Amino acid sequence: MSTDEYDKITAYHYKAYRPPLHALILKKCLHDATFKKGLDIGCGTGKSTTVLKNICETIVGVDPNIAMLNNTILTEGIHYEHFNGKHLNFPSRKFDLVTLAGSWWYGKSQTLLNEIHNVSVSGAHVVLHDFEVLFAPIYKALQIKLPSTTNDYDHFIDFSNFDDNGFELISKKSEEIRLELTAEELAHLLCSEKKVLILLKEKYGFTNTFETVKTMLENNYGKNKIEILTKIYYTAYSVIK
Repeated sequence: MSTDEYDKITAYHYKAYRPPLHALILKKCLHDATFKKGLDIGCGTGKSTTVLKNICETIVGVDPNIAMLNNTILTEGIHYEHFNGKHLNFPSRKFDLVTLAGSWWYGKSQTLLNEIHNVSVSGAHVVLHDFEVLFAPIYKALQIKLPSTTNDYDHFIDFSNFDDNGFELISKKSEEIRLELTAEELAHLLCSEKKVLILLKEKYGFTNTFETVKTMLENNYGKNKIEILTKIYYTAYSVIK
């Protein structure tokens, strides 16, 4: 199976279900603040973008992954665009809220940071947020084991390794919460991770992988919702101009 085929499958499952954490994290971080124009960088299929409808008048989501953008849902007040991962094709001082949901690690560069500063108004909020579902008990139940290669991905990454003089740190927090998922939701979540999907297909076959995983989860946990520990992270900045 080619990389493009895996991208299409993971994008489908990414669209089908994501934990409803983005709104919760933004509420904890921004409280009851509202904004005129929001920009979601690394929007994926738009799960992290649509929650901005609750706090922004108009929103733009951008992502370098065409497969993800092709799976976005058209929503009034939200516009999606492709970008090259570094340059934002917007006029300066346009947005008063910029969010990056788990995307700064992949796109981090001084160029992109400068672009974020350029398209933001003075006093704009920039929020980096992410979550980490602790899958270890689930992997054990499904009898799969991820390779023990070093993974340096940082869910709590911020702007500190770059020239961030134009940004003032407001808050940086992490906490643990518990999610309750159905077997179907959890199967979508597992199949949205390419490295996990590859292992699942190797273990349970390349056809009907999702349905097989869902059935395995139901056999292990019953029809009740499955409780799983999750960590959430958020860092908020104010733009200085």
